[in-house]
Amino acid sequence: MPNTKNRSTSMRKVKRRVPSGESREYYSRRSGAGAAHCAVCKGALKAVQSTGPKSSRRPERKFGGVLCHKCQKIVVVEASRVKEKAKSMDDVDIIYRKYVEGIVK
Repeated sequence: MPNTKNRSTSMRKVKRRVPSGESREYYSRRSGAGAAHCAVCKGALKAVQSTGPKSSRRPERKFGGVLCHKCQKIVVVEASRVKEKAKSMDDVDIIYRKYVEGIVK
């Protein structure tokens, strides 16, 4: 039975094999949520906080809290080109294609 302080779900349980050959469980505190990152370029999202309700944590715009402003601009421009038939969906870069399809529909 673990110690009283280790019975919480906020404690992470890790099984390790020690040099004597037996298995032991070690406990460590789970880390909190890290900083939000852009889904495309992996850059940090500046306007997204990790505390408070979801509606106040992320910007109220298309792909807010998912894409950074630079990647969002590229997606909007590519989507407008696809809508105007200046570019086909196959010509859109594959990392942006999922987000462009979300706008074009």
